Amino acid sequence: MNNNRLSLSIRAALLAATAIASTPVLAADEQVADPALSTSNIDDGEEDIDGEEIVVTAPRLAGQLDTDFAAEAELDEAAIASYGASSIEELLDALEPQTRSGRGRGGGRPVILVNGRRTSGFGAVRNIPPEAIAKVEIFPEEVALQYGYAATERVVNFVLKPNFRQVSAEAEAGIPTQGGQFKSEFEPAFIAIGQNGRLNLNGSWEHQTMLREDERNLVYDDPVLAAGAPARSLSPASDTYVIDGTLVRNIGKVTEASVSLRFDQTDSLSLLGPGPGGATDPLRRDSRSQNWTSSASVNGMLGDWRWSVTGNYADADTRTFTDRDSGTRDRFDSSQQSFGANTNFSGSLGDGWAGPIRVSATAGYSGLRFDSRSQRGTTITTTDLARDVPSAFGSLNIPLLDPDYNVGPFRVSATLSGQIQKPSDFQTLKNWGANLNFNFTDNLSLVASFNSDEEAPTVTQLGAAPQVTDGVTYYDFRTGQTVLISTISGGNPDLLAERRRDFKLGLNWALPMVDGLNFSINYNSNKSYDTANSLPVLTPEIEAAFPGRVIRDDDGNLLSIDQRPINFDRASNSQIRWGFNFGKSFGQKDEAGGRGRGGAGEGRGAGGPPPGSGDGQAAPAGEGRPRADGERRRGGGGGGGFRGMGGGRGMFGQQQQGGRWQVSLYHTIKLTDKVLIGPGVPELDLLGGSATGSGGGSNRHLVELDGGLFYRGFGTRVSAKYDSGSSIVGGANGDLKFHDLATFNLRFFADFNQMPKLTEDLPFLKGSRLRLSIDNLFDAQRKVTDGSGVVPLNYQPGYTDPLGRYVELEWRKAF
Repeated sequence: MNNNRLSLSIRAALLAATAIASTPVLAADEQVADPALSTSNIDDGEEDIDGEEIVVTAPRLAGQLDTDFAAEAELDEAAIASYGASSIEELLDALEPQTRSGRGRGGGRPVILVNGRRTSGFGAVRNIPPEAIAKVEIFPEEVALQYGYAATERVVNFVLKPNFRQVSAEAEAGIPTQGGQFKSEFEPAFIAIGQNGRLNLNGSWEHQTMLREDERNLVYDDPVLAAGAPARSLSPASDTYVIDGTLVRNIGKVTEASVSLRFDQTDSLSLLGPGPGGATDPLRRDSRSQNWTSSASVNGMLGDWRWSVTGNYADADTRTFTDRDSGTRDRFDSSQQSFGANTNFSGSLGDGWAGPIRVSATAGYSGLRFDSRSQRGTTITTTDLARDVPSAFGSLNIPLLDPDYNVGPFRVSATLSGQIQKPSDFQTLKNWGANLNFNFTDNLSLVASFNSDEEAPTVTQLGAAPQVTDGVTYYDFRTGQTVLISTISGGNPDLLAERRRDFKLGLNWALPMVDGLNFSINYNSNKSYDTANSLPVLTPEIEAAFPGRVIRDDDGNLLSIDQRPINFDRASNSQIRWGFNFGKSFGQKDEAGGRGRGGAGEGRGAGGPPPGSGDGQAAPAGEGRPRADGERRRGGGGGGGFRGMGGGRGMFGQQQQGGRWQVSLYHTIKLTDKVLIGPGVPELDLLGGSATGSGGGSNRHLVELDGGLFYRGFGTRVSAKYDSGSSIVGGANGDLKFHDLATFNLRFFADFNQMPKLTEDLPFLKGSRLRLSIDNLFDAQRKVTDGSGVVPLNYQPGYTDPLGRYVELEWRKAF
């Protein structure tokens, strides 16, 4: 062997030895293959050792997703800490602009995975503290198909630390700056993550005092309304008690089982107006709700196939007493039991011409039992409803192009999905979808998808017992007055199934020329037929279309509205949503004295816990083609946080001192938004002066800003939202205009665990955090005016936003 070959052999041995030293020993069937650790990747023509420094390319964290779709955002430990959240639930709230579905419908929680696995439900993860999370990955909706979910919500994967234990207590108190209400909460918690799984226990008590109308500066036209202000509540008094727990255990090397149980109870009291004795004897509404929620799951690997079985059961009971002017009390009781189970298998059918063909299949069953009893005077109405829904869902992912298989210049894959459901009380429902995923480079991807869905109305929309509520304030477009009326709610057995057609085109680009900057843009077009909705706001055109739903006296004064649901004939909308995330770390210094490479977008650092993390076991090796030498995992970076969310870890995982800043900005532009209520009713243009709800039409522009700075334990975050307002054309007093609104929320927090000198002098501060939150910093409320510039009573700030600016102080201590 000549000297050159000897030198290369020594270099290869050093590299391999270093890699092995930095990687924990795993069982043979737990090994996570990664070519970055193979000496075969060393090219004789390249220098892999820079001077005396050995450069190690670390494998991805166990528990990260191995998927063809690029992560839209990633957060490492430093990025997570910069949000100042106390739980996964709070962290998801802060990330909502990034995790919101790109399909334009919104409103749903993202699909939640833990260590790349399905969970038994959100209750199994909601109270995990952010300190236990090593990494967060956010993926587009199409990734949900690989785990047996419909592609309607984004996917968020939480990678947990392998060993973690914490006992904590959290106390918070808050008041609006206008006064009138006080809120407080106390929450103890325990979590332990180890080699055999994890245990999470939580409890909480939340107290809220009542806020009444006379505690806000409402201006009344009617002296009768003004006299009754002390007897009407804007926000009820309430007490909520919660206790829940989750146990996750590893069974063998690749199988995991979990069980979760939660109980919560809420007691509330509202005031509905003066009673027989006047304002000093108000009419009351007392309510108690109790909920039991449980879930269990088992998941693992069968050869190269991932499988999971999940079951759930929930019981929700409500009892409400409502006083009447006659001195009697109405009573409403309801009880609902929901239960279900599903089994999912996901894996590869083998290699096609451009890569492995993957399939995911889910068989499921869900059941619902609902009964209610409504007593109004001597009239008693009962409801007994049931629904059973067996279902089957499947998806197929087919690679079409892949240069690593010598097919095409870039990667393209197609995914087909289908679902069938058979509700016992409704017609068979069929859903299907298709999408194309283009990966032009590791930084640039494009997704095009189409989905066709059918959805049955809920059992309560179909058959809930009617319930009458008196003393509801309502703006009457016909007279231009705010009046007190009675409303009727309940079910409509004649509702039809909703049919939806959604098209999406989305681009995600991590700009290589600007480290840490990620840009995305999505176009969505949605059409729905026979959507089930409550009766729209009573504009003159709606009242003309549904005369039997409205009761007026001989003078034309509005007395009652029947708001039970109806089917809209058709609804269509389209929008563009674009924006960016940009984050950087600064001032990093390796505690071990190293050179500290862990800036945002740096791909060489270890960037977090080593392979094998996540409930004490290695994640099953991902399926797919072999990676090219030095190639980064398709779903994003393996090492210190790619896509602008990284920083905070040194070359071998030592925590660094320093800071990071981050900003995200998204702009949604509504292009069209129209609704056809039914035959004989003009099509409503929600962008052009029509509305289906009391909050006005659609806002053409929505801008969302979120940003923060975190340095040496001190952090601040600001979030802002702007929407461009809308209008409702027509009415006795002219058009009703909903003006633009911009709101800002501000957070200041101090993580004393990041201040070792301070905690040495004041040991009781160790493990604690103090946070000051100010919601609606500038006390902004949407201004609503009629044609004469007057703000109707029902749209005065005291009604639309009774809290206004709200200040909260939170203290959290971990032991």
